[in-house]
Amino acid sequence: MADQSIFARLLFGLAGHSYRGLRLKQIAEGIGESEPTTLRNLQSMESDGLVEKTPLDEKRWRLAARVVQISIAHSHEVLREEQALQEFKQRYSRTPH
Repeated sequence: MADQSIFARLLFGLAGHSYRGLRLKQIAEGIGESEPTTLRNLQSMESDGLVEKTPLDEKRWRLAARVVQISIAHSHEVLREEQALQEFKQRYSRTPH
């Protein structure tokens, strides 16, 4: 874990918590940093548009919408490529008449 930057650890730590988010203490414990260090980095990432406080509870943090949108776009790209590969397999695996 120490080999990754704190930003990477924060992104990975917040993944899967995009709706309710996590409290500062949970995040800090999850990435192995102090709460002040974690907060300072979250605030920096917030100014970059990577994380945000949840609207339902200002004490919880989550990935910003743009980060989640990037993930969804990647998932759609993978699905398109899988479909193209499946079509290719079907076309070239048919037995000639």
